[in-house]
Amino acid sequence: MGPGCGRDEGVRVYQAPKDRGGSPTATQSPAPSPSSTASTASASASSSASQRTPWTVPAGWTEKPSTGGMRIATYAVTAPDGRAVDISVVPLGAAAGSLLDNVNRWRGELELAPVTEADLPRLLIAVKIGEVDGQMVELVSEKSVGADKTRSRTLAAILPLPGTTVFFKAKGDDALVQDNAGAFKAWLKSVQTGPTPGGEATPPPPASGTAPGDMRGPVAPPPSTALPTWEVPSTWKSAPASTMRLASFALGGPGGQTGDLSVVALGPAAGGLLANINRWRGQFGLDPLDEAGLQKTLTTVPLSGGETATVVDLVGTGEAAGRRLLGAIVSRNDRTWFYKLTGDAALVQSERGNFEKFIRSVKYP
Repeated sequence: MGPGCGRDEGVRVYQAPKDRGGSPTATQSPAPSPSSTASTASASASSSASQRTPWTVPAGWTEKPSTGGMRIATYAVTAPDGRAVDISVVPLGAAAGSLLDNVNRWRGELELAPVTEADLPRLLIAVKIGEVDGQMVELVSEKSVGADKTRSRTLAAILPLPGTTVFFKAKGDDALVQDNAGAFKAWLKSVQTGPTPGGEATPPPPASGTAPGDMRGPVAPPPSTALPTWEVPSTWKSAPASTMRLASFALGGPGGQTGDLSVVALGPAAGGLLANINRWRGQFGLDPLDEAGLQKTLTTVPLSGGETATVVDLVGTGEAAGRRLLGAIVSRNDRTWFYKLTGDAALVQSERGNFEKFIRSVKYP
C-alpha cells in the first residue's frame, strides 16, 4: 500500500474560493494580471486566520504548530488531569515504506510485537476519508508506555492518492483516544479529497473576508508564517489542489499539450535535496544519483527576497517518455518550498521562462 509517515511537519490548510466550474479561481472574468495577482495574495494573507480548512475540526481539538518534520497539520486533545492525544496529518511519497512497514512501526511505538503480511486483513478497518475509500488500524498497548506510564492507543487512517499517501493519526492515552474515536472518524469523513471519478469535489464555501482574487490552493503555512506573494503568468489558470498543495495551476499549449504547476511547503529538512530529486527522477524513469552526480545536474536561480532556488530539469524515459519536469526547491529556516512544473515536454520547455519568472517573483514574509 502506501508510504510511511516517519517524520512530521505542520502547515495550516485552507480552501480557496470555487467557481461554478469547480476550480478555485480569481473571478469569471479573464485571468488577472501578474501584478494584480501578487497584490491580492498579499492582501488576503492578512485574513488567513478566518479561512476554512478542507475538513471540519472536531470540537475540543486544539490546533498546534510543529517545528519540523513532514506534518501538514497538528491538533491536540488534553484532559484536565494532563492526559493527552496527539493528532497529525502527514503526506509522503512512495519511497517511505509499505503498509506492513508502517503498521509494524506504529505497533513498535506501543511496544507491540510485529505482525506479518498475512495478519494485515484482520487489522484493517474500512473507512471513508472524504469521498475516498481508505483504511484504518486501531492499536492499543498491552502495558503502560511512555513518560505518563499509561496504556496508549493509536488510530491511524491511510488515504491513497496519486503519487502520495496521506496518513491521519491520533495517538495518546488509551481512554482519551477511545473517547475521541467517533470524532476522529467524523473528521476523516469531512476531508475535502478533491475531484473523484464521475464527479467534482465540493469544497466548503469561502469564509467572509476572503478576497475574490485569491489565487491560493488549500495549503498554507502555519499560523506563525504568512503566505508568500508571487506574480502568476496570465496564461496560467488556477486549478483544484490536493490536501498538501499550497497552490495549483493548469497550463495549456498547442495540440492539446498540458502541464501542471504545484506549490508545496514541507518542514525544514523535508527529506533532503538528494532524496527529493531522486524521487522525481524515479517518477520519470531515471536512475538515482549520488551527491556528486546530483551537483552536476543542478542550476541556481536568485530570488527577489534574497533566497536562492535550486532548479532541476528532467526529461522522462520509458513510460514517462515525452514528459518533462522543471522543479525548484527553496530551503528556508522554517520551510522547504517545492515548485514543480510537469507536463508534455515541449510545453514545459516553452514555459521555462515563465517558470523562472514565477519563482523569481516569490516573496516570503
